[in-house]
Amino acid sequence: MTPSISDRPNNQHATSTALAALLACVVLLPLLGHKPLAEWDEGIYAEVSREMLHGSWLVPHWNTHLWLEKPPLMLWITAIFFKLFGVSEFWARAGSTFSGIAIVALLHGWLARTRGFLAAWLSTTILLATFGFLHVCHVGEMDVLLSLGACLALIGLSQIQSEQRTGWFLFWIGFAIALMTKGAASVTIPITACLVAILQRWKLRQFGATFLLGFALFAALVVPWHWEMYHLFGPQFVEQYLGLHVITRATHQIEGHSTHWWYYGIVVLASAPPFVLLYPIAIYRGFRSTLQPWAIFAVVTVAFFTVIQTRLPHYIAPAYPAFAVLTAAWIADWLKPQIGRRPRSFWARVAVATAAVWTISIVLTHSTLKSLHSADLAGPGLLDNKEADALLKSTPLPDTTGPLLYLRDGRPQSIATVVFYSRRQVQQVVLTPPGSVTPRDPYMFDPTLLTDAVQTDPRLILLDKSLIPAIPPAFTYTPIRASATEELGTLIRR
Repeated sequence: MTPSISDRPNNQHATSTALAALLACVVLLPLLGHKPLAEWDEGIYAEVSREMLHGSWLVPHWNTHLWLEKPPLMLWITAIFFKLFGVSEFWARAGSTFSGIAIVALLHGWLARTRGFLAAWLSTTILLATFGFLHVCHVGEMDVLLSLGACLALIGLSQIQSEQRTGWFLFWIGFAIALMTKGAASVTIPITACLVAILQRWKLRQFGATFLLGFALFAALVVPWHWEMYHLFGPQFVEQYLGLHVITRATHQIEGHSTHWWYYGIVVLASAPPFVLLYPIAIYRGFRSTLQPWAIFAVVTVAFFTVIQTRLPHYIAPAYPAFAVLTAAWIADWLKPQIGRRPRSFWARVAVATAAVWTISIVLTHSTLKSLHSADLAGPGLLDNKEADALLKSTPLPDTTGPLLYLRDGRPQSIATVVFYSRRQVQQVVLTPPGSVTPRDPYMFDPTLLTDAVQTDPRLILLDKSLIPAIPPAFTYTPIRASATEELGTLIRR
């Protein structure tokens, strides 16, 4: 059947959106699994998801211990990928990458319908050329799914200000996705909604029954898991969920992340060149247009996480889609009157100049960008697990009782990726009792004495080769496989 005239625009929008999603796949999916997991959040989240396959999907665990630091939505998605396709670096990151592809397609389709194809393709191009966005899409963390929820909520707010009450459903669903992904980090969404309502002087007619129905849907999506965790664990859930990872991060600079208040200015300059030069005027124009919710959200996100004392580059990742929408809409509005007036040679020169500026900006910001997204945790002194991870990944581990013992030189050392690549519980061990002043941390330093960890059964042990001569004579050590400085073996009491 030949499509009617009224169907053709919808077909064009769908085709354009599909092409944008395909471009996003081409940009984001290659080499997704070629690097080992990063030492901190990536390794932790992947392991929590892996342990769901053999334990509880409702109650997250890490290294067999209760883990209630984040809501479970992204963890569930990753666990489903592991269940369907196997445990690997690719599928540990796939949830983040597919969320990024969904953001590109969502914004493209919405802009194509509301502001035209030029704005839609500019948004896609800007977003896929924004290094900060590309980085978060390539790591197995939670910020891109959080950003997807924020984009849905912002489209909902844009519909509401245009008298489309059904936008409340999008707003509340987006907010629910964001909250079930990263908890308190989603607070920028209701802050934005309140500011939009105040600045635009919304009346009661812009709320109504759809607001209440949307809120009921939101409550149905977010309350059950939180209620069940509080019912099961009470103060322990509150302490893990809101203590260290919300209140302490908000009020103190923890885990060695010492930064100045202008830190995110450096992050944006390094992560979004050369488009960042257009952000100020794009935001200004956004405040004076129907894109005001996006401008408010971009400013609120950067300002909110600037106030938070622990600052990391990926915290402002939800702002990148908003920046792309605002910048694309402004450029499109400027270009439309010019397109028919300028010769093709002019646009060719513009394209060449833009490519040249973008290339130069890559060179100028490469070093800063690399240091911002370094896997270093808390500065110098921490040991690197890459060799240990590679050894564990390439070695079929024998069946032994108890956790894998991990013996290093007694300094604090993350075991996040070691737990993931060993596919079992890991226990840090030391040869002498640690000093009482050394703080205990389940991720970094929570050891037991080697003599207490090994009793009658043989135990699998991973250790630095230099420590092999220091193994007490009461034990028999049998090597299995070694790398340059690490060795894997078994240990049994004589």
